[in-house]
Amino acid sequence: MKIIAHIDLNAFFVQCEILRDPSLRGKPVAIGHDSRRGVLSTASYEARKFGVNSAMPVSTAKRKCPQLILVPGHYEIYQQYSHEFFSYLKNRYPILEMASIDECYIDMTDHIKEENINDYLFDLQMALYRVTNLKCSIGCGPNKFLAKMASDMRKPLGLTILDSSNIEQLLWPLSIDKFFGIGVKTAPKLKEVGILTIGDLARTNDPKVKKILGSSFEYYQSEAKGFGSDFVDASSWDPKSVSAERTFQEDATSYEELKDMIQSCCFDISSELKHYHKKAVTVGIKLRTPDFVTKSKRVTLIKPIQEPHELLQAALSVFDKTYKDQPIRLIGVSIDKVVEDEEKKSDENEELIKKINASLEEGGLLMKGSDLHHEDK
Repeated sequence: MKIIAHIDLNAFFVQCEILRDPSLRGKPVAIGHDSRRGVLSTASYEARKFGVNSAMPVSTAKRKCPQLILVPGHYEIYQQYSHEFFSYLKNRYPILEMASIDECYIDMTDHIKEENINDYLFDLQMALYRVTNLKCSIGCGPNKFLAKMASDMRKPLGLTILDSSNIEQLLWPLSIDKFFGIGVKTAPKLKEVGILTIGDLARTNDPKVKKILGSSFEYYQSEAKGFGSDFVDASSWDPKSVSAERTFQEDATSYEELKDMIQSCCFDISSELKHYHKKAVTVGIKLRTPDFVTKSKRVTLIKPIQEPHELLQAALSVFDKTYKDQPIRLIGVSIDKVVEDEEKKSDENEELIKKINASLEEGGLLMKGSDLHHEDK
């Protein structure tokens, strides 16, 4: 049986802002623009106690929490902290799958003895905090689904282990809304036919439920019973495409509001491109209306790009041609084709050679193969 961990940075954007401005610590903080149609990217746990959540309109959030402190996003700083955090992990765990800018899966089977899982993960959690100043929650289980569900159970700085011995006590009582993979459109339909908890789904054989979930019924029920994929895809460190999406709690109609979300998506994508030393060759926009009609359009670029402002400029050029002033439920930016950032990789190789040469006490220098073809003049 494998040991899979899911590591999730807690209210990541807010944590980064607190590191920038420690006076925000312990206060209800949210990331977003203070405009009539603005939308929040995320919120601190102090704000969440008032019912403030990500993708919530700013006007709604301020009604729920009048003392809410709004901070505009500094996405380049988020990229930097994300890179530091996951570089630390990748240097120690080769089988790591990035899920987003602030979460990943790790196959720790060869690193932990089962009897020491809790102590090992606690030590890792504390080491990450000491090195990066970032708090994370860690979930662990025999597959990715249980690991993901476990990491969501206790935040911030939570540590939960889910397996066949405790899923009936810890997992099954959770509301069906909490089931990772079952969306906001499907969960209410399941509740209407009596599936209120994850345990209800695990035990049911109701034809009505099968009709709602269709061909996915057996898949979801299997996960509810504690089964699932234990394959951590380390090849995701070499992506062929990159995308980011935002779903609005209330339909968005303001151009500025939609532009803010496109900008947020572009920063996420830029972070991932830089992390993998890639550049975008295409940029696309995805729009979904309240009646779930989806439109997509993309453009091929004259030259590969990577910086957030370049991606935003390209994405807006596509958006302006696609958007027809209709209400939007979901907006996304996608990069369907990428190329290597050869300049960045070359710089890193040069730096590596310098470090190795500096550490050699004697006996000559390490050189690139290309350097061996040049004779001394």
